[in-house]
Amino acid sequence: MLTRLSRRFQSTRVLTVGDRVVISKRVDKSDINEFARLSGDTNPIHFGDRPLVHGIYLAGLVSGVIGTKLPGDGTVVVSKTLRFPNACYAGDLVKIEVEIQTIRKLVRCGFWCSVGDKVVMEGTADVINKRLTKNQTCNDTV
Repeated sequence: MLTRLSRRFQSTRVLTVGDRVVISKRVDKSDINEFARLSGDTNPIHFGDRPLVHGIYLAGLVSGVIGTKLPGDGTVVVSKTLRFPNACYAGDLVKIEVEIQTIRKLVRCGFWCSVGDKVVMEGTADVINKRLTKNQTCNDTV
């Protein structure tokens, strides 16, 4: 997995609107099969010659970025909206981007998953983190 953080986030360690992280992950058939086993979603569209990636698997990848990279440790998602404008298939290299959009009592993160130039999932997540409020230092190590 490749991680890129905005230069401001790396150098100042202060959470601010516009901070962004980018992760890349190739989703293979074994990821899809394991998610199907764990979730019980064995819909035939997720198997065969060109398996479709579970949308909630992509949402889980976003949650992983939010909980470990930006905003990071201690973050809890309290709501999430999702939209799936294009399909994602086994073998696709997915670029996952998370960006801080607002910082209030809740932090709003926008996110996008794309394959090449096509967005396969997008949305927003409202999160809380007791350590992270406006103008506080982020102590995560990235």
